[in-house]
Parts: sequence; structure tokens; C-alpha cells
Amino acid sequence: MMYKMKKIIVHDKDVALPDCMYSVKYRTDFYEEDDCDLSISNQVIKFLKGSNKMTELEKRQEQLLKKLDTLYDRITTISSYCKGNIPQNETRKPENSLPTPDEVVLVLSPDSVPWYLHFILNQSSVALNISWHIHSSVPNEKLTKINNYVKNLRTSKNNSKTNLRLIFKCVSADTELKLSTLDTPIIGNVNILRYLSYVYPNIIPYNSNDYYVDYLLDLCHILERTSDKNKEVTVSKIFSSYKNWIYGNEFSIVDLCAYNVIKQWKNIPKCVPKAWFDKCDKLFL
Repeated sequence: MMYKMKKIIVHDKDVALPDCMYSVKYRTDFYEEDDCDLSISNQVIKFLKGSNKMTELEKRQEQLLKKLDTLYDRITTISSYCKGNIPQNETRKPENSLPTPDEVVLVLSPDSVPWYLHFILNQSSVALNISWHIHSSVPNEKLTKINNYVKNLRTSKNNSKTNLRLIFKCVSADTELKLSTLDTPIIGNVNILRYLSYVYPNIIPYNSNDYYVDYLLDLCHILERTSDKNKEVTVSKIFSSYKNWIYGNEFSIVDLCAYNVIKQWKNIPKCVPKAWFDKCDKLFL
């Protein structure tokens, strides 16, 4: 031949790869371990180990399960309070007491006089300067009831630092306690007694950390607004764990609230224990 042909591509020559490149596995290396020989569970485990997202989901699932366990424990504790057999706790006094105010105004309805004032004045060594005013909205037939209530209040013979002014009105059924004209009033006898328990912790025992006590106080608040047909149902709930007193073996704020409501009624239902009512009469009057 006149011309010699030169090879363009040499197949058998080694190609030197630079160090910066990644080595690529041959396709035949992927089939060294046959997935068909693995069981389904092993295939799932193999897949999960190589997935970061699935690992994160597993951690989140564990956290949710822990939260559900905590929530279940709380629900179990709350449900135990709703049963008849309730573990009785000792009533504790509020840790932080409030100072006695200098001026207090109590706006109330003549149909709902605060019988708890008798109890506080009888049990407290600090007397009050009490004055009262009857609003023009009060009808004449209710004046006798107001006068009989006021004349039995123990007032101070000396110059007391605390002045209590009672204003009888027929505008609202809710009793209001005002400490200042600028402050928001405390509305409702139950909330007023909660406040007074911090002013007189030695007289009104109130354990603010006991949720069942607050549950009973809410029932007393509902009882003030309950119709005559449904009164016995609410009273039965309040006295569901009654022994010597409504809650436990000691007098507490619950007895004070319940008596203040029941004392307003002309006819006391049979579901109210007579022994309890008589004991309260001796304490209050």
C-alpha cells in the first residue's frame, strides 16, 4: 500500500484521570447484592437508613407520643376530680396576702344582700366604719329588709382606717366591689370573696391551687343565676362530696359562697344538708 492508515481511537490504552474527579462505580457493582434476596422488612430498614427525611419523621413521632402521654396523664388527673370519690386536700391560705383597703364601696341589690359581711366582721378583729345609701330605684316594700340587714352589722366604735360604704340599687343583680373610681370593679359575690380571701387569709380559707375548689366556686356563681327549676340539680353537684363541710373536713370559701346564695332563698330545698346550714347560721349570725 502506498499510504499507511493511522488509528484514530485506541481502545486498549489506559486513560489517566485527574485526582479532583470522583470515581464512578461500574454498573455491575450495583448488582453485587441482589435486593430480591432480601426480605421485605430488611428492604424497608435499608430504605429508612438511607433517608434523612424518614429519620426526622421518626424523631417527631417520638416527640408526639411523649406529648400524648403527658396529655393523657393530665386528662386522667382532671377526670378524677369529676368523680364522687375525690381526694380531700387541706385548705391552704393564699401565699401573698393583700393589704386592707382604706375605702371600699359595695354596690348591691336588696334581693341579694352580702351575708358574708356578718361572718367577716364577727371573725375579724378589725372593725369597719360602715355607712349605707339607698338608691331611688329601690321600692318601698324592700326598705324593711335593708334596714333589718344593716342594723345587725357590727360597726367600729373607734375611728377605723377602713371605710365601707353600702349602696343598695335595683339596677343590676350582680354585686360590685369598688376600691377606686378609676379601678375596674370586682363583679359577683364569688369573685369578691376570692379577693377578700387575700385580704383576710386567716378568716376565709382558699386554696387557689386546687382546681376542684374553683370548680365548686363556679357552681356557686352559676347557682346565683339558676332558675328555681334547676336549683336542686346545681345544689346536688355542690354537695356531691359533702362530709362535715362541702369540701373536706374544714370550713372554706366554698361554704361561704354557697351559704351566701342559699340564705337569700325563702324556701330551702331538701338537698341542702340541714346540719351544714345550721352550722353556717351559727358562724354567720
